[in-house]
Amino acid sequence: MKHTVLPVILILLSLLAGCTKGNVKNVEFIIGQSARYAETEIRDAMEVAIAHFKAEFEGCTLLTMEYAEEKVNNAGEAWAETYGADEGIVLLSSFQVDDKGGDGSFNPGDTYRNWQWVLVRSQDGAWELKTWGYG
Repeated sequence: MKHTVLPVILILLSLLAGCTKGNVKNVEFIIGQSARYAETEIRDAMEVAIAHFKAEFEGCTLLTMEYAEEKVNNAGEAWAETYGADEGIVLLSSFQVDDKGGDGSFNPGDTYRNWQWVLVRSQDGAWELKTWGYG
């Protein structure tokens, strides 16, 4: 029994490691000045968006994740109101799509820029990803 348990565990671990869809290994973080959020709050929001990218963006490589308050103006506040939350944040990213078009929903070989990630939270709670894409 001992001899069969280890190979089964190794197979399960390799399958779980293969579940990663999006490549986030070398993402560049760009955090501009913010009158609203501390850097740690912005990074927390980024980590939520990155986790979603990693889980769902098959065949894509995340290049940058950016918070640029001046680019998104008051969009975070509008999104917070839309979702009934206290605060909202809009992040921008760029990513490269493989030659197969990722999961088939992207243009093969393209680089997408200014891809938005909208997250909200209430009462300094955890950021929750609500929507993403161009908008």
